Amino acid sequence: MPSTFFGLNIATSGMNTYNAGLNTTAHNISNRNTKGYTRQTVEQQAKNPLSLGTSYGMLGTGVTATDIVSSRDVYYDYKYRKSNSVYSKYDTLNHYLENIQNYLYSKDSESGGITNALDEFFKTISQQTTDASDTTMRRQVSGAADTLMSFVRETANNLQTAQKEINTQIKSTIDKINTYAKQIAALNKQINTLEVNGGTANDLRDQRAKAVDELSALVDVEVVTDSPKDGNGVEEFLVFIGDGVLVDTYMTNQLKIEASTTKANQTDNEGLYNIKWSNGQDF
Repeated sequence: MPSTFFGLNIATSGMNTYNAGLNTTAHNISNRNTKGYTRQTVEQQAKNPLSLGTSYGMLGTGVTATDIVSSRDVYYDYKYRKSNSVYSKYDTLNHYLENIQNYLYSKDSESGGITNALDEFFKTISQQTTDASDTTMRRQVSGAADTLMSFVRETANNLQTAQKEINTQIKSTIDKINTYAKQIAALNKQINTLEVNGGTANDLRDQRAKAVDELSALVDVEVVTDSPKDGNGVEEFLVFIGDGVLVDTYMTNQLKIEASTTKANQTDNEGLYNIKWSNGQDF
């Protein structure tokens, strides 16, 4: 038979469960502007009923909170990261191609530039053919040629400067990728330490997902998770980039840069970077 205070125990279970709901709602509201945060909800179920050994069945014993779950969707994470990688790739290409276009093509027919200088050079050459002995025309051709060569040299210098900028950007990007790898591995360790005895470290998982999202802006990313089949042990969390594993749960395979000792083109700058894995394999 239930005790005299059985009804109060049921009420207490309801208060405790809905208190967890209120606290979770407050947590959601307070993190409204937190980048990468995902809304959390409390899952609840009826507590195990009490058998009374009577004809009218079993007596309910109240409610209990079973878990606090995040509303993050693995499919949308995958689609976002793929789209983010593609967008960042073409945004970078667009930036540098626009610079090259500005070096080669003038905005209008009045401003300087290698294309206008080339047009002017051929124009004076064409005029020279009407009277090859005209010294004034010869000086115009010579002047147009000097102007063209000046713009050619300027364009060559600009392109080499752009190549140096890209080389520097490669080094900066590799440093960022390695930093994200270490951050993700550290978060994996914290998450597994907290979850090994049950429960879900939702806030830490949000931080890890945010780090992977930001990594996807630098390189194409694929995430593979493998939960323990028997429910015991820790989750494996792997991050693939290119054709290799960047993060294997707690371990990271860092990237490094090596200055090239040869040139693909004669006009290349010295020491352009090649990217390799820390084990020496090509990236």
